[in-house]
Parts: sequence; structure tokens; C-alpha cells
Amino acid sequence: MLFRSSDIVFSADAGLSLPRLGRPLLLLPNMKYKHRQEELPYLRRCFASIRLPTIEYPGMEPFEGQAELKWFHGGRKAVCGYGYRSTKKTFAELDQLFQKLYGEEKPELLVIRLISPLYYHLDIAMLEYDDQRCIVHRRAISAASLRKLEQFLGKDCVTVIDTADSFCLNAVIDGSHLITHKLTDPLIKSTLESTTGLIIKQVDVSEFEKSGGSIRCMTLDIHSGV
Repeated sequence: MLFRSSDIVFSADAGLSLPRLGRPLLLLPNMKYKHRQEELPYLRRCFASIRLPTIEYPGMEPFEGQAELKWFHGGRKAVCGYGYRSTKKTFAELDQLFQKLYGEEKPELLVIRLISPLYYHLDIAMLEYDDQRCIVHRRAISAASLRKLEQFLGKDCVTVIDTADSFCLNAVIDGSHLITHKLTDPLIKSTLESTTGLIIKQVDVSEFEKSGGSIRCMTLDIHSGV
């Protein structure tokens, strides 16, 4: 069987796991580009093979899964980023779906625009390093969006960095470690350590970055549903 997509390794785009439903459930993506739309039958088979229930994306707008939405406060809040793949209308469609799924317990969404093509997904622009706090690239969002983010999560819960190392926040938390790529900014390691309190581990993923994604892009979180 020939599979022609170059990007299926970037599994963060393969769906969005929905918390607080009492059961695992994955919302499938609606990819923007045709070569990634061709992944969907394979993704359905993959998730069926591990008995992970899925639902189809309910609208017509592009939506590329976990890469575009970050959960906070146990899934009661979410930050959403649009501008290069998803659109503002994407999250209006998601809000309607969440109303159906969660009812009065629907998560509160903050929708902000990404302003640089270097940060075409939210998971490049922002790293959530616990359930309440995050780090965000100054170059990724406007000052007005930053103020909204600080109001949404709390000013003390948002750290802003300004670095040309655009992939440093496309990282994964594993216990006491923050796993990121080979950092290109010699000053950013100490900033990440002091902000998160985690041990920084660097991995060479430069070949994957040639296709536009790094470590976080290659992971997909699955919630138990609790």
C-alpha cells in the first residue's frame, strides 16, 4: 500500500482528545491541505485498531487537532490559535460541538490569532508546562492577544520569551524533564529551566524540522476521559 503524505509522522495534527466526558474520545481533524486530507482514512484505521473511539469534525473549516488547541484547568479552559491553518470560524464550530457534548460544563475558549507564519500552529507558539501555566513566544501573538491570554489564565501564569529559536517551545513534558530540540539560542536553556523547574533534555530532530515540525508535533495526548 502506497502512502504519499509526507507529514503523517506529525501526529499532533491527527486529532484532539476530549477530556471530562467519562470515556476516551478523539475528535478527528479536518486538514487544510489535500495531501494531508488523504491521511484521514489511515488515521481512522489506526485509531480503530487500538479501539479508540473517534468522532468526525462537525464543520467545513480547517482544524488540525491538538496542534491548534491547548487544554488548561483540567479541560475546563482551552486556548485556541488560528490564522494559518484553522480560522476564527473553526473555533465557533468547535464551540457548538462542545455545547452538544458538554452542555452546561462546556469548556471556556480563548481564541487568539497567530501573527507569524513561523508559528502556524499554536503548539509551536506556546508550551503548557502544567495545568495552569504556559510559556509563549512574543513574536507569535499580538500585544492585545497577550493581554487576553494573561486575563484568561492569570498574569502570573504566562511567561513570554523573545527568541529566534522558534521550535524551542514545541516540546514535551515527561515527569521532571522538558524534552525539546537542539536549542539554537544559548540563553534559552536557563530561561526554560528557571521558568518550569524542569530538567532540559535536548534531542536532534533537525530532519523532521525540515518538514516544519518538531518534538511536540510528533506526539498526540490521549485523555482517559476523566
